[in-house]
Amino acid sequence: MRLELSPGHDAARLHAEYRKRDRLQIRDVLTEPSAEAILAELQQLPWGAAFNTDNGVVELDASQVARLSPQQVQQMLAQVRARAQTKFQFLYSYYPLFAAYFRPQREDMAIFRAYEFINSPAMVDFVRTVTGLSTIRWADAQATLFRAGDFLKYHTDAAAGNHRVAAYVLNLTQGWGRDWGGYLQFFDDRYDVEQAFRPVFNALNIFTVPADHSVSMVSTYAPGSRYSITGWFREDDPPGPIGQ
Repeated sequence: MRLELSPGHDAARLHAEYRKRDRLQIRDVLTEPSAEAILAELQQLPWGAAFNTDNGVVELDASQVARLSPQQVQQMLAQVRARAQTKFQFLYSYYPLFAAYFRPQREDMAIFRAYEFINSPAMVDFVRTVTGLSTIRWADAQATLFRAGDFLKYHTDAAAGNHRVAAYVLNLTQGWGRDWGGYLQFFDDRYDVEQAFRPVFNALNIFTVPADHSVSMVSTYAPGSRYSITGWFREDDPPGPIGQ
């Protein structure tokens, strides 16, 4: 799987746009074959589920999700929604791309080429130039899949000790309707939505951390699946070599 940035992006012009709000959506960021190749691999992943509890984040892998009975699924959803009424909450399918990549004695997967590309000199240099954040060294990542009813409530991405500099979403969703939800939305100090990015295929959303934002709930009638690779560009050292 050969992956490439689309030619012709003017990084200096994009930086001027980025500076206005410390965020930007860059459409057609990759060549079309590159984006289609990554999507094809995402569609083959074994998807788990992630949500929050009073005891911390719960991440179920695909085998654990498959073993849930219908009654257990309904109980889990009821608990997720109850907590969401008053506290931070999220619900979506995920694959731990970053963790799987650095797993000891891992089996190689084609989707790892996408993670390596995000950490390639071409991509990291491009992101540094667009954002003006020269301390960026590498990126972590997870694959995410939002279906009808999934959401991610308001948060800032600030996390002590994680050395996050900029958050990113590589959107890999084709034909997403304008009324289907799943928008990455940013809030002003009056809690109004100041800007929102539709999950456009082959678009890179990137913003400086911290920032008030959320992913709006995917509409219950949405027929599609919102695929993406998400994570943070960071200024610390990665846990091991990437792409070697």
